[in-house]
Amino acid sequence: MAKRKKPEEISAPLWFVSYADLVTNMLCFFVMLFAFSSLDSPKKRQESESRDEMFHAVFSINAAQGAHQWLTMGGKGILMTPASRKSEMPQIVKSVKNKLHKVPLADRLRVFSDDQMVKIQIPANVLFESGRAEMKKGAEEILTALVPIVGTIENYVRVDGHTDDLPARNTTYPSNWELSTARACSVVRFFVEEMNLDPERFSAQGYADNRPKLKNDTPEAREANRRVEIIILGNKKKVVKDFTWDQ
Repeated sequence: MAKRKKPEEISAPLWFVSYADLVTNMLCFFVMLFAFSSLDSPKKRQESESRDEMFHAVFSINAAQGAHQWLTMGGKGILMTPASRKSEMPQIVKSVKNKLHKVPLADRLRVFSDDQMVKIQIPANVLFESGRAEMKKGAEEILTALVPIVGTIENYVRVDGHTDDLPARNTTYPSNWELSTARACSVVRFFVEEMNLDPERFSAQGYADNRPKLKNDTPEAREANRRVEIIILGNKKKVVKDFTWDQ
């Protein structure tokens, strides 16, 4: 009968197995920490901060930023107000100045702007003869320079006519009200009829001598007050969907 082999002796204490498992787990833990720290590079941190700022801007509740601007009186709820959008007026101003820089009498034209509008101021005698509302020869060149800008945006455009305080000198226009309005309409008609721009975006107004730039006490001041202003407004044309009254 064969002899039974004696069981081999254990080469290490039993507690060493648990200790080895613990060391292995700690090694895996520190490897993971090292991996996460290497991913947290400056570029990654910057991207993460940008995302945090974006979410903060959208969902924050403070007076400086965010769609939810401030708490209502008594703190009973949140007043939803739209976040402000960056104005496109500076870009329009830049384009207008670049286009008008090359036209005749460019040094007599003025461009003003704020967040709500861009105003192009043209002396009346650049576009019209004295006491008349028909544009004189060469005046179209100035307006044509604006077509690439006015024709490619959806903003409303208003044309204002202004005169000095001297009464109209012909029977065609009984007063400066008719003369200033007729001049504004001539500019609008040029854009709409000659340049085929959308008529729904344009309007004309005449103010006569009621909104002077300067006091009408010298010939130079009166000349400055006789002007046409093309105003590109900040609000845009709204698209109205087709509808019918029939139910």
